[in-house]
Amino acid sequence: MVYGTTNENGLSYAKLILFELVLKMMDPSSSDSVLNPGDVDYEFESNEVPEPLSVVDDELVPKVGMTFTTLEDAGKFYRNYAKAAGFFTRVRCTNRKGNEIKNQLITCSREGKWKSKICPTEKTNPTAGLNCPARIYIHTLKDVGAWIISKVVLDHSHPCCPSKAEMLKQHMELSMSIRRTIENNDEAGIRPSKTYQSFVAAAGGHRELNFIEKDVRNYITREVRNVSEQEDAKEFGKYFLRMKEKNPNFFFELELEEDQSIKLAFWADARSRAAFEYFGDVISFDTTYNTNRYNLVCGSFVGVNHHGQSTLLGCSLMKNEEIESFKWVLEACMPTTVHRWCIWHIMKKIPSKLNGYKGHADIEQEMSHVVWNSHSKDSFDRNWNDFLVNFGLADNKWLSDLYEDRHIWVPIYLDHHFWAGMRSTQRSESMHSFFNKYITRNSSLIQFVKQYDNCLGSREQAERESDAADFHTVIPCATKSSIEAQFQDAYTHAKFREVQAQFRGKANCITRLKNSALGYSVYEVGEQVSSSIFDKFAVTYDSVAAEVKCQCLLFESRGILCRHALSVLSFEQVSQVSPRYILERWSKKVKRRHTHIKSSHDEPLMEPRSKRFDQLVFRSQNICEFASESEELTAILHRAYDNVMAEMEALKAKRKGTSSLSHEDANLESVNELQSPPRIRTRGRPKNRLGSKLEKQIANATKKKKTKVLSEINLFDAASVAHSSCSQYQGQVINYQFRVPAAGDNSLGV
Repeated sequence: MVYGTTNENGLSYAKLILFELVLKMMDPSSSDSVLNPGDVDYEFESNEVPEPLSVVDDELVPKVGMTFTTLEDAGKFYRNYAKAAGFFTRVRCTNRKGNEIKNQLITCSREGKWKSKICPTEKTNPTAGLNCPARIYIHTLKDVGAWIISKVVLDHSHPCCPSKAEMLKQHMELSMSIRRTIENNDEAGIRPSKTYQSFVAAAGGHRELNFIEKDVRNYITREVRNVSEQEDAKEFGKYFLRMKEKNPNFFFELELEEDQSIKLAFWADARSRAAFEYFGDVISFDTTYNTNRYNLVCGSFVGVNHHGQSTLLGCSLMKNEEIESFKWVLEACMPTTVHRWCIWHIMKKIPSKLNGYKGHADIEQEMSHVVWNSHSKDSFDRNWNDFLVNFGLADNKWLSDLYEDRHIWVPIYLDHHFWAGMRSTQRSESMHSFFNKYITRNSSLIQFVKQYDNCLGSREQAERESDAADFHTVIPCATKSSIEAQFQDAYTHAKFREVQAQFRGKANCITRLKNSALGYSVYEVGEQVSSSIFDKFAVTYDSVAAEVKCQCLLFESRGILCRHALSVLSFEQVSQVSPRYILERWSKKVKRRHTHIKSSHDEPLMEPRSKRFDQLVFRSQNICEFASESEELTAILHRAYDNVMAEMEALKAKRKGTSSLSHEDANLESVNELQSPPRIRTRGRPKNRLGSKLEKQIANATKKKKTKVLSEINLFDAASVAHSSCSQYQGQVINYQFRVPAAGDNSLGV
């Protein structure tokens, strides 16, 4: 056995310490015959018998004359010795002749002496340099093609401890299995701390791992997310081409600056395009999310599916929020498209706009009441005027501007259009909250599109789960009404629950016939909203046309018959509603084409070894599960593993010194010139949400020269044009009315 740490006379530090302790205990005259706790080295304060600090097997100790097939083998041998002895190494210098390495010096990491340029009184950083002499010299043997150790120094200028060597950076190793788990967890949005704790739990404690949490974080930062700004745009473009190759219906379009940097981008996968046929009638378009290192703004197009769930229909990234940028994104929308401002953003501004007034809390409450509880345009105008007079707000410019634009944000002015239940862009913001889990200010473009794929997948899965629930289960009717049974049979669970809520609300309604002639009746329905307050709604019923209309416009705006209309139908003893009130949009019986298309998901560009590893792990899981049923099966598998391992090691030894290269490369010349936008440097953490900056940008927008590249086919089979004059509110909900593109029309279709 060899002690790996010695002094100048060849005695190990462990022997010296033990020798001094024995002398003290044997000398009764010594004042130190009774040991104080402070005299005992911390390494020996244990209930266990102490071991020598650095005992190394002789086979691991480097010696002059040892030969190796490759330089890498020699370095690995010295590193293994270092781990056993309790230190770690570094390559001090390498001499070359041309491209060939002639010799190499590998030293202890504490070789040399480093002196900080910063004054110690200002800051003291830890240093490892202690002029340690331990090293080996390795030379090439040109004639035999091998490497030989020509000089060895085993002495160290410092103590070495194998138990602490495990914490040294060089000896912390992430195996292939660990690396793949980290990569998969990072893509799934699992935090590094949780990933590390899962390793600890699987291993049975921290001491059983040969790496720490910081290694997991460093691997994610340096390997998983390490995309240079020069390569980021190219990978972004290659991603689009890969998706297009997998499914020709994948659509994307880019607009570049004169320096070939990305200015605008839009894409939609094949499933989203197919879903647009069914759910593209109402879309929320929101640009209040700031995405990544380039300060690009995400514009998400979000629709509502037949379960009332948010579904992604497309995504855009914009370098700025000038008018030209919005035109580029929305250029295929018709002028007849109906836009509405996000009422949530407007109501959110009330405290900041009106907090200078006395009793601003009462002002906010009253304004909210006027907006939400005016059931006709005339009543809104009267209530708004009374509100301004009562609080002395007639001269407030912000409120005056809002009133002028009331037709694009006040519910009563918009509810005669179908909005699928949307009144705000909060559906888009729910997508933003999803991105917030995975995207940071340092995220790259390629990271963003991959997480967008994850978001698509999560939305697809939610829809599939709801479809399965609709197919296998039934929600019972809450009443004996045959009309309720109609909706039970036709609607998805989520929408049928909304219908049932209206049936329950019918109990609070009192129906009174005002007049009737030739089968056309006018009713007044009073709804008790509190113990002493009744809201009144005018409802008409045409028995000839089997048509019912309510002043609240719930059916027109949400596609759900309101409790007031249901009260009138009950009063008229109608047993079945007209098919016009059972919307196909909410039906669970319609076969929709997009449900047969998978959402886009980019397969990771792994090196061949990683691919082979994943394939082997996948196959071995079934074998291990089968073998774990009994001890006998487990023993058979162990023997098989031993035999296979011996065979593989023999083959590897036979092929030692040879190498093979496997590389997959695509001819993607069309994106090789792409450049990333300039990276935005900010102080502190930038906000993900954008505020009123858009107002200033749109007001000062100027037209710039555009260069279109990579133009593809129409995004959808129907298109429309949107021109927005919104200068105050970023979020929009858009009701689209479509046209069929004219022949030769290659515009972006949204």
